[in-house]
Amino acid sequence: MEQQDAKLIKQRQRKKKMKYGGIAFAITVIVTAIVVLLNVVVGLLVERYPNAKIDLTSSNLYEVSDETIDYIKNLTEPVEIAVSSEESTLEKDSYLKMVTELLKKYQGYSSEIEVTYFDTTKDPDILSKYQSKYSGTISSDNVIVCSGDRVKVFPLSDFFDMDQDKLQYYYYGQVSLSECITAFKGEQSLTNAIMNVTDANPQRVGFIGTSNGNTIYSPTQGNQYAAKVLSTLLDDNGYDVTQLDMVTDTISPDDYDLLVLPAPVNDLTVDAIDKLGTFLHNDGNLGKRLLYIADFTQGNTPNLDAFLKDWNIVVDNSYVIDDNSSTQQAVTLLVAGNQRMYAPIVNQTSSDYSSGLSNTSLPIIAPVSRPILTRDANNGRVVTDLLDTADSAYCVPLNLDSNSERAEAAWDAQNGVTTTEATEETTEETTTTTTFDAANAERSSYSVMAFSQNQAAQDNGQIESDVMVIGSMGYFDYYVAQDTSYNNADYFISALNTICGKSDNIVITAKDMNITSMNTTASQMKLLTTVVLVVFPAITIVIGIVIWARRKSR
Repeated sequence: MEQQDAKLIKQRQRKKKMKYGGIAFAITVIVTAIVVLLNVVVGLLVERYPNAKIDLTSSNLYEVSDETIDYIKNLTEPVEIAVSSEESTLEKDSYLKMVTELLKKYQGYSSEIEVTYFDTTKDPDILSKYQSKYSGTISSDNVIVCSGDRVKVFPLSDFFDMDQDKLQYYYYGQVSLSECITAFKGEQSLTNAIMNVTDANPQRVGFIGTSNGNTIYSPTQGNQYAAKVLSTLLDDNGYDVTQLDMVTDTISPDDYDLLVLPAPVNDLTVDAIDKLGTFLHNDGNLGKRLLYIADFTQGNTPNLDAFLKDWNIVVDNSYVIDDNSSTQQAVTLLVAGNQRMYAPIVNQTSSDYSSGLSNTSLPIIAPVSRPILTRDANNGRVVTDLLDTADSAYCVPLNLDSNSERAEAAWDAQNGVTTTEATEETTEETTTTTTFDAANAERSSYSVMAFSQNQAAQDNGQIESDVMVIGSMGYFDYYVAQDTSYNNADYFISALNTICGKSDNIVITAKDMNITSMNTTASQMKLLTTVVLVVFPAITIVIGIVIWARRKSR
């Protein structure tokens, strides 16, 4: 009898364990199913609303700036973004996946944006659709941004900044391409491509890089890179850039809105000066701009100096130094042969030209910059300083012929004063400076960036042409303009946008990829803390209470 009772007790205990075990198993299955279902739902929501993803990268690689979001949300015309590579191929690469994620973000913010991927060999119809609107060649791994009949095409590599030194080793097969990537500039490239094709009145730039087939600026490696950085900077920020030759190409105001003249080593001919003057005059309609960059590598330029003097600007035959430790910055310069030197930290004279800056606290420097002086003349042309050094700066004369008398004579020559005497005076050799006493040099604030306005009244409104002058190609040095710890590139674009009247004044910086650790914002940390410390424990406690209550009731 006792044995039967013991057996019945064991059977009941076994049944109870099986029952509770079954309940626990069922609860586990249900919770697992809920988690899986929640994961699927979240995945679908993220696919439907890609901007719901949280970016936990330290430099916010996947985040889009408020300026871009506002711009693309207000698009009124359809924009097609086509990538001539299959999406699955890009997803396999850790860097190219950043491109696909960015495109999903853009598509999530605007119903006007449509994104497609295609293979140039498998989808010839898609290729021909865009090729018919584009004068160049569309190949694999290109990004095509199209709105109506306007098309901009660029390679996927334009989404990234590259270390030029490492890139040389990549060409020899010594490093991988991923090792050359230093920053992600996807938002910059994509937003400005969209702005380019949707801008009803785009700024067309004639970049005068050659004269009769020869490079117009110093052929040193540093100036070549600086010119490339400047051209790319314009192109990346919504300007249509065309390379021009000063002698062989036609420079018509009908074709361009802005000309860029990067530090010609040799003086311009009178015919070339006439081309610039005709362009800016625009048959009396004005509305044109010239960007001139001076440099310490230039020789005598009396014709060009006279032209600038007519715009009340004189670029002095010296370069600016500041030996005050609080107003200088040590920097390695490619334009100075990879030498490390001290560059003056310069100040903005007005906030009117920096509205596009995302971080106004970053310094702007002016390496080996020639000072820009203002000529007093009652000719209606007004010069505005944009960037000035501190008053502790001084000028070191360049070992070149004196500017002042030559500029005066050339200016007189262009204005009808004794052509023969003026020509003889401009070609007369003068003594070069060979010694300099820095201790006794005059300390003062010097302008390193300025522009001159020529205004006129027309149809009850104001029209104007402008000449913008920067004192050094070093301002766009590769190690400076592409360094996000300086505001050189951003300020230049912001000021140029303002002068050119570009209403879409958006300046987007590249995002450093050297730091990849996770770094959450306060709101992201609060969300994660709530989920981990509140939601998950609460679910566990509720499940525990349910199990405890059911067991107790039995």
